[in-house]
Amino acid sequence: MLSSKLHAAHGSRLTAAAPGCGRASRAARNGLSARSPFTSSSCAFAPGPQRVAAGALPHEPPGSSTEVRISPSQPSAVSAATHHLIFAYHQLEVSATPPGIALVDVTPQIRELVSQSGLVEGTVNVLSRHTTTAVTINENETRLMDDVRQFLSKLAPASAPYLHNDLHLRPAPENWPGGWAAWADQEPQNAHSHLLSMALGNTLAIPVSGGKLALGTWQSVLLVELDGPRPRTVGVQLTGYAAGAAAGGPAGGAATAPARD
Repeated sequence: MLSSKLHAAHGSRLTAAAPGCGRASRAARNGLSARSPFTSSSCAFAPGPQRVAAGALPHEPPGSSTEVRISPSQPSAVSAATHHLIFAYHQLEVSATPPGIALVDVTPQIRELVSQSGLVEGTVNVLSRHTTTAVTINENETRLMDDVRQFLSKLAPASAPYLHNDLHLRPAPENWPGGWAAWADQEPQNAHSHLLSMALGNTLAIPVSGGKLALGTWQSVLLVELDGPRPRTVGVQLTGYAAGAAAGGPAGGAATAPARD
């Protein structure tokens, strides 16, 4: 009888019980109290999803008919007789970044490392070595860089309240010279920079093919400073096959000092 009345009230439309009604009815059958946390206090019926007739959509879902082709790959010139496997780590050093949020193009230095190493086929891994910097790939265009700075400033405003900035509630690192007061005196209130670093990301992997970075025409590798000015370092590791003639490039694998955030 109930289902007939509901069907009459809603015509041919499907009906569905509100969340919790199924649990309530099952609870009643199992003898649970109406006040049980597993039951719902009210059950209302709502119209179910509408069915769309075939062919009613004006077009196919976005992307369903987009053609994607694989371009022919370049034949590799790497051979055991003329190339060797390398794992070379380097650091790029920035003596002082601009104040606040800034973007530093490190593409020329990475290209130079690829050239000096003789890397022909492989990967360049780029690492931001600080918790208040990031690395990204985009166009290094002056007005766009201003847009990025403004966008990031709005995304995590430096003036907003953050728990990390409550220095009076944070302990100093163990054995800090001068104790808590000395630590608090030099500790920046930069929670927004940490959050932006996590949002943007700290690593990149860039393919190298034919001895060149496989970047697009307008792409650059950018170090994003989020709490400048500071001295910064960027880790760069080259892995892959290098030409034998360039095996005597700059030495890698040197010990690295811990990076301050």
